[in-house]
Amino acid sequence: MKKLLVLVAILYTGVLGGTATQEREPWIVPEEERAVENPLTSSDGLIEEGAELYKKNCLMCHGEIGKGDGPATARIKPAPPDLTSEAARERMTDGEIFYKITVGKRPMRGMERKLSEDQRWSLVIFIRSLQGD
Repeated sequence: MKKLLVLVAILYTGVLGGTATQEREPWIVPEEERAVENPLTSSDGLIEEGAELYKKNCLMCHGEIGKGDGPATARIKPAPPDLTSEAARERMTDGEIFYKITVGKRPMRGMERKLSEDQRWSLVIFIRSLQGD
């Protein structure tokens, strides 16, 4: 019985939860999507709108300020990346962030059907505000 429980635990973490040592596969965004520019101009109102959308849709995994330390990360391995790091700020274009929000990648679901295009762009603006841009 003990061996069966160990086997079930191994299968559960390997199939459903991943492992703590599991590495993140690179998320390759097509160059044409990376090149897309945000059609909205940053404003306090759009940052506030993006913040509300972030709280409802992103905070559980990405954390309160985008560090990838949200409450749901106990079940997500590897945890989401830190969106505020200098490397993320320099590497990710607005188009890349928008693409990732739009299409998603397991375990993150895409927001194309849930949020309007302008709402997704306001999320990009909010994420940039977390990065200090």
